[in-house]
Formats: sequence, C-alpha cells, structure tokens
Amino acid sequence: MSTAYPGPAGGHNNHGTAPADGQTLPAIQQQQTYAPNGVPMYENGAPQAPTNERNTIGIIGLVCAILGVIFSCIPGFLIIGWILLPAAFILGLVGLFPKGKKKGTAIAAVIVSIVGTIVAALVLVFVLGNAFDEAFNEETTVSSNGDASNAVSNGSAESDEQKLLDAGGVTRENPLPLGTTISSDEWDVTVNSVDLNATDAVMAENPFNEAPAAGQVYVMANITAKYKGDDPQGATPFVGIAFVTPQGNEINAYDTIAVAPEEFDNLSTLYKDASTTGNIPFLVDEASASEGVLAVEPGVFSQKRFVSVK
Repeated sequence: MSTAYPGPAGGHNNHGTAPADGQTLPAIQQQQTYAPNGVPMYENGAPQAPTNERNTIGIIGLVCAILGVIFSCIPGFLIIGWILLPAAFILGLVGLFPKGKKKGTAIAAVIVSIVGTIVAALVLVFVLGNAFDEAFNEETTVSSNGDASNAVSNGSAESDEQKLLDAGGVTRENPLPLGTTISSDEWDVTVNSVDLNATDAVMAENPFNEAPAAGQVYVMANITAKYKGDDPQGATPFVGIAFVTPQGNEINAYDTIAVAPEEFDNLSTLYKDASTTGNIPFLVDEASASEGVLAVEPGVFSQKRFVSVK
C-alpha cells in the first residue's frame, strides 16, 4: 500500500507516492524547498535576480555617439565629434560585458559610433576640399585698362565690355585680348605684346642660346607684373606664363636654354605698387605659332586665364 507523500502547501509530490526504499528524489527535488505558504525557496534562500537591469555604460556610450555624429557634421566643431565617437565606441564595447544588464543600448552605441565615424570622415573630406580650393585656387579678375582697381571684385558697375572680359580667358577657345590685366589678390599681370618671330632677337642676345630646329621659331611675350600686396618684406614675382599650342601642349620658358633681350626679372623683390617689365621666350613650331595662346597665372595658386598671342 502506497503512502501519500506531502508536497508544497500540504499537497503531494509530483509522483504522488513516497520513494521506494533505497531510492532518492531527483536532484531538483532535493535542492528545492518550499516555504509554509507554498512559495518555492532556493539554496541561498532568495529568488534569483532578474537579468534585465539598466545598462548605464551603454546609455552613456549611446549619448556620446549621437552627440559625436552631430558635432562631426558642424564645421568648427569637428574635433569634438572626433573625440566623442571613439569614446562612444569604447563605452559600447565595455557595456556588452556586464552580466544581467540590457545589451541594446551598448549595441546601439557601437553601431552609431561606427556609422558616425564614416559620416564624420566624409564631412572632413568635404571641409578640407573646400579649404584647399580656397587656399590654392585663388580667383582672378580682369580689366582692360591695366588698373585692377576697376575689376569686378571691387563692386563697381559693370559695363558690357567688362562682362565680356570677365567671361573671357577661362578657356583656350575664348582667350582675352592683348593688353588685358589679369589680377589676383597681390599681383596684376599684363601681357603687353607678343612677337611671333623673335628668333633673330633672341639669338642676337646670347650666342649660347639654343638655336631653333628646322620648322621652329622663338615667340617672345612682353609682360608687366605689379605687386599690390602689403607685405613689408616685399615679394618676388613668381608669375606663371606658358605658351599653349593648338594641340593643347604647354610650353614653358625653362624648357629651352635661352636668354631673351630685356628678360623678365622674376627674382628681384618688389614692394607695394612696384612693377617690373620684361620678355619671356618660348621655342614653338613656326607653322602653328600664331594659333596658340598664353596661359597666365598672376600668383602661385591663382586660376589660369588665357590670352591671345595676336
């Protein structure tokens, strides 16, 4: 005859019978006990702690990641974004390890920080590109009377002729006329004239000048460079002048060993409102000499303007 074995709260065990002689209850029944009211008790006498506590480190990491994305998109505050985003990534990783903590905010912090870093890199490239363009691609203006103070950038009223000048010289197909002054912030450069057959003059200047080969001729440009900057130490006229062939090849004066008569001096220092005038020779094909143009850069980082040779 089997005897009922009392269970929790005066009930019976799962099997309803007492264990046979020599037998023991399953391990789970041995370890689990019950309070008088029937509430199950555990070995340590208290229920196990829940596993969904707030992850403070993950929350801080997520906030840093969001702020990092915002600051990294604002020029002038990029450095703050670049500090917050790596910090958020590290906090997100640390927030993944504590046991019993929610992992959602930590995972979000890692993801947002990675995406934010990509966005920050793109913004940085854009900002640096604009800064480089402004620093190394200085805008140029033109005037027909040799006085750059009448250029468009000074806000004076534009005549139809001035509008045509401003639109000209940007491409080789639409060159500016001789006598046009091309200006940067510190320099005014004027192509006064071009001698399309200056071989005799160049060879007479120095017998060691390189003689033109058959079918070649010396072209000589006469230019004036005026310094209008305010550097008390002055500046040297590093003016860029090159001959561009109809085929699009650029020929520079230093491509040929030749000394021109009254050669342009680009080594002497000029001070505010001082100017220098001289000749620059180019060795080109005689057949297409009159079809080329001059590429003029009034400063080291200035935009090019093209000037006709005739």
